[in-house]
Amino acid sequence: MKKVFPHPTFKNIKIKSLGVGETINIKPLIRGPEGEMEADIHYKSDMSDILSVDQEGNVTGLKEGYGEILAFACGKLARLPLHVANVPSGIKQVTGHRGLRGLAVENTMPSFKLAAKHHVDFIETDIAITKDHQLVLFHDVKSMKRLTEEERPVNDLTLEEVKKVKFTAGNHLEDYPDVSVPTLDEYLDFMETTSSYPMIELKDPQLKDHEELLIQIRDKVDAHGFSDHVRITSANMDNLFAYEKINKNHELWIIVEDPLDDIELLKAHQWNYSVKKNACKKDFVKQVHDAGLKTDVWIINDKKEAKDFLDWPITSMTSDVVIMDEAVK
Repeated sequence: MKKVFPHPTFKNIKIKSLGVGETINIKPLIRGPEGEMEADIHYKSDMSDILSVDQEGNVTGLKEGYGEILAFACGKLARLPLHVANVPSGIKQVTGHRGLRGLAVENTMPSFKLAAKHHVDFIETDIAITKDHQLVLFHDVKSMKRLTEEERPVNDLTLEEVKKVKFTAGNHLEDYPDVSVPTLDEYLDFMETTSSYPMIELKDPQLKDHEELLIQIRDKVDAHGFSDHVRITSANMDNLFAYEKINKNHELWIIVEDPLDDIELLKAHQWNYSVKKNACKKDFVKQVHDAGLKTDVWIINDKKEAKDFLDWPITSMTSDVVIMDEAVK
């Protein structure tokens, strides 16, 4: 059996970059023969003009560039590489993913409110259908168990039952212990009070079979004044086809996780392009742009990555966190 000497490790830190003037707190884990342990840690920056660090592990980005934070403990050294990037607002639009799900429980009112507070251009959410055919906002269609005490899907519960479901997981749930699943009406009522616009994913595959509910979505969006400023999206092509039949003038977006090379499909239906970052090809995005259509890339949670996308012919980036420098609208 290999002997484990006490040592620090940054494997618990997922952050790869921060903004100019932004401060984050880091603390490496100390691994020992019997697992995690406590030890004194001394910090140092190898590029003190780019990154500063105090002995509490507070790291601040001073100017754009690359550096490493060094953590000394138990006679061993751990290195945390960090980029510092300035990502100006206004060059590309930003979409808050399920609100800002990195800061609060996804698809809940606190998450939407935080997204609006940070002035994102669009606040994205997901529509599901209850047993009594009400429109609520929840991402997972097969079961609610990832985030709540309920194992059944939304489809098997009435609106009254869905509203009583208790959340048991989600980012910073401890700060929002009384959150509940919102309705589409609650979301749209709130959106009217913000400078952001709605981005609504037709998530539930049953929507394609309920034209009356699609008409409800369309009419509710219009009644709240978002007819010319809404994005209706889906990864389910049948849902998009069904919405297309009743649509008047809402933007339609297809969501793809794998590379899509069929520009003729997008042009024929005037579908905009929402693409996972790993499947995003610059040449195809240019074709989309040249066809007069838009591209949104998801999920971009890293400032350096966001900066790299600024010169791509995309319209927007979707993020769980705040990736652009703050701009007051």
